[in-house]
Amino acid sequence: MAVKLPLRFRIIHYLSKSDGGVTCDQLVDSLKSEYGDEGQFKPSTIENHLMSLRAVGIVEVDKVDLDDNDNLILWYKISDYGKSKLSYLPQGWK
Repeated sequence: MAVKLPLRFRIIHYLSKSDGGVTCDQLVDSLKSEYGDEGQFKPSTIENHLMSLRAVGIVEVDKVDLDDNDNLILWYKISDYGKSKLSYLPQGWK
């Protein structure tokens, strides 16, 4: 994979390769080695990307739960519409 993708595109790519839903915290942990040195890489930014992608129909909520502190946890997955947009990724990421 030659080129580093913009973070939002990498989130879409990551979700396309996941078998089930993924939480924001799981995304942060999984992508930290690639994007951890960037100022934009923090949980709040990842959550904003996920909400934006959900608003345009590229991702959808797979599951909802509460953690031990009664905080809402959302699991996201790529939608069929999102899968149709994967063709726009650079060749090395398909």
